[in-house]
Amino acid sequence: MNWRVPALGAIQRTSAQLTVVFAFLLLAADSRAAAIGCLVGGALMIANLFVLTVVGRAIIALAQGGGAGKAGVILAPLKMFIFVGLVYLLMTTTRLDPAGFLAGALTQFIAIFIETWRASTRGAFVRPEDQQV
Repeated sequence: MNWRVPALGAIQRTSAQLTVVFAFLLLAADSRAAAIGCLVGGALMIANLFVLTVVGRAIIALAQGGGAGKAGVILAPLKMFIFVGLVYLLMTTTRLDPAGFLAGALTQFIAIFIETWRASTRGAFVRPEDQQV
């Protein structure tokens, strides 16, 4: 079986494109506040995926060095705690539109589905004689 997975860069690029498209749609259909909320939500999700890759690499490096123990176990939850706190601060101290923010945040999930589909269709076009067993 030939497994194809999307590249993280492709997911982030598609997420950024979708965020901009959604923001323009929200600007035309709803309000400027919803469009700004969409941009902030999308940017935060893109940053989250970037930091997640850095944290994942750090956990792997710690595990390979034998020092995974407490530091490796705490990195991922600490990252999530920081991002949840950041979202809380953004929502309580600014006038971000929650629906726009949610639309921007959901662009990353849509981008993951799009890029997974693209990666799987690229694998479908490989000739059987070119695949290695």
